[in-house]
Amino acid sequence: METQSPEPRALVRARADLAAGRPDRARDRLTGFLYTLARRAAYREDAYALLGEVHAAMQDLPRAGAAWLLTTREGPEIERAVAAFHARYGHENRAVLHALKPRAPSEAYPPAVQARLLEWGYRFIPYHSRKHPMAAEPLDAPVRGVRPVEVGCALFALGLATFGTLLVLRLLRIL
Repeated sequence: METQSPEPRALVRARADLAAGRPDRARDRLTGFLYTLARRAAYREDAYALLGEVHAAMQDLPRAGAAWLLTTREGPEIERAVAAFHARYGHENRAVLHALKPRAPSEAYPPAVQARLLEWGYRFIPYHSRKHPMAAEPLDAPVRGVRPVEVGCALFALGLATFGTLLVLRLLRIL
């Protein structure tokens, strides 16, 4: 597990929002921060713990349970939230992972969370931007086989050559 750097500004501001009675704003800040972490394939337990607190403050125990399942926190409040999570999303591995949305390599999580993820069959898939889906691949990566566009171009050229040959043969017979 990587060492935690000083608390990011997003977490400080989310804590301030929660203390000021604005859990909705805190949730939005944390969601944006977790999106940034997902793009970097990083994990911060304190962000998920705070997100659980925010959802609990909003009386959304299932979502609080989802956030806390990705932490090592324990206690009666966490147990109630996790029970509410399973009541809403079930116990099936696919449904649990879809609701949790873990976004970092398993090794980044604490051992207790790693064990849960292993039990659910979690497999890390790196983030790829929809705008630049191949951006994660290095530019000097070897080309794997023939791309579909190349096959299409080859078939088009072959068809054009065949059509041209037939046209020439037909014109020669007419003259």
